[in-house]
Amino acid sequence: MNPVNSPSNEEIADLLDRVADLLEAQDGSPYRVQAYRRASREIEQADVSMADLALGKGDRRLEELPHIGRSIAGVVREFVHTGRLGLLDRLEGQISPEDLFTTVPGIGEKLAGRIHGTLGVETLEDLEVA
Repeated sequence: MNPVNSPSNEEIADLLDRVADLLEAQDGSPYRVQAYRRASREIEQADVSMADLALGKGDRRLEELPHIGRSIAGVVREFVHTGRLGLLDRLEGQISPEDLFTTVPGIGEKLAGRIHGTLGVETLEDLEVA
């Protein structure tokens, strides 16, 4: 990804929240879910650009920030450099659309089933458009 089009801290935080939501929906480790949520909050509140840190700009490293370990720093770097996240792609492929929709506040199992069945929506992005 070109540094001019680098993601904002908010975009990176949203990505980490999506990973946490999917891990939680798939009964992932609660510690891992919590780690992604804490990292998301830290990045959202940071006064320095995470994209710049991921690109090696500045005098700090991602791992020096609270709640950002080596694994999550790698996730941020991958997203900043490529604009994609393999982990998210894998997680999205492992969950049914109905289960995915129930991670959205206010959507229960019945509504999720109707959204998928009636509208043919498969992803959160498609749901947002619909």
